Amino acid sequence: MKILLFALLVVAGMAAWQVALASDSKQTSVSNFQTFALKILSADGKQTIGSTHFAVSSDPSYETIKGETIYLDGQRDNEEERMRLVKGAPELERYDHSFFDADGKTIMIDKLDSQARIASCARREDGAMNERTSSFEVPADTFAGGSQLLILAMNLRAGREKIVFHAFTCIPGPRIFPIEASVPKVAERWPYYSGDLIRLDLKPDLGLGLNLMVAPFLPKTEAWFDPHDNWKYVGGEFDRYFRGPHVFQVLVR
Repeated sequence: MKILLFALLVVAGMAAWQVALASDSKQTSVSNFQTFALKILSADGKQTIGSTHFAVSSDPSYETIKGETIYLDGQRDNEEERMRLVKGAPELERYDHSFFDADGKTIMIDKLDSQARIASCARREDGAMNERTSSFEVPADTFAGGSQLLILAMNLRAGREKIVFHAFTCIPGPRIFPIEASVPKVAERWPYYSGDLIRLDLKPDLGLGLNLMVAPFLPKTEAWFDPHDNWKYVGGEFDRYFRGPHVFQVLVR
């Protein structure tokens, strides 16, 4: 249950938290988020075990985030989010995240097509890919993978004290859950990045009953931002994927 609920926030697999959002602009358009790199640390935060590189490309109507994470043992992840710009605000149209083992074999594929209202989660089990597919309404504020960090940074730059959105993830089947984060008024220090930083503790809203029952068992799911550098994302900690290893992510200066 602990791993199950933690996976609600990841994508990554974020995975999921695998986009760094860096910009010198004071605006909040998606195009302001630039290409950057992060290092991946082990669960104890003591060893570098991989790296992530992300890049954002754009045209008048769309923004696309592409990321690749490579682990020193040969494993890797590839993810892509395509977002439509609706009145200047991003809406996730397509999400695709693939995970590979050290031999290059695909072990997982997470997909969401918001317009078609179709999501799928494929996992290699007993040598074959087992795919779970669902069809459901996708709220306009639904994000997945690295795009979740993008929307967090945009909300911080807009001065929000409370950030609420929906997250898609595989646990292991396709699910969408509300996510909530309150912005603390006091900065903290983080041993992996210098300066006075703001820590966001991301929590899924599972309803009163499950929240009370499961909250004490949730592992850390954090994202750190620098309020003195236009709310740049500087790192976090999360599980790599559903029932996967816990890792740290730190922005490379």
